[in-house]
Amino acid sequence: MEDMNQPLDSGIGSNVPEQRLQFTESVRADLIETSKWAMFFAVLLFIVLGFIAFGAFFAMVSGPSGFFVGVVLLGLYGVLLFFPAWYYYKFASLTRQGVDFENNQILDEGFAYLRRFYNFVGTLVIVLLSFYLLILVFGLFTAGNLFGNF
Repeated sequence: MEDMNQPLDSGIGSNVPEQRLQFTESVRADLIETSKWAMFFAVLLFIVLGFIAFGAFFAMVSGPSGFFVGVVLLGLYGVLLFFPAWYYYKFASLTRQGVDFENNQILDEGFAYLRRFYNFVGTLVIVLLSFYLLILVFGLFTAGNLFGNF
C-alpha cells in the first residue's frame, strides 16, 4: 500500500539537476552595452561634480557670504551627486568585468551597486517630493492667512 502521509513537495526536483541562469549572446551584448552607457553617465556625473567643486571654490574665495554659499553648494550637491556617480561607475565597471571574465561573483557585486544606486535615487526622490509637498502646504497656509479666508 502507498504511504499517503508524504508532504506535497516530497519528490519534486529530486532527480532534476539545479538549473543555473544562463546568458545568451544577446543578453551578454545587452549587458555590455548597458555597462558602456552607465559608464558614460557616471563619468558625466563626475564631470558635473567637478564643475560644482570649481564653482564652489570660486564662491568661497569671493568673500564671507560667498564662503557660506560655496560650502553649502559643495556640501549639498557634492553629496547628492557623488554617491549616485560612484554607484553607477562601480556598476558599469564590475558588470563589464563580470561579463568579460564570466565571473558570477563580480557580476553579482556589480548589480549590488546598481541596487544601491536605485535605492539612493529612490530615497532622494521621496525626500524631494515630501519637501515639495511641505512647501505647497506651507504656501497654501501662508496664502490663506495673507489673503483672508481662502
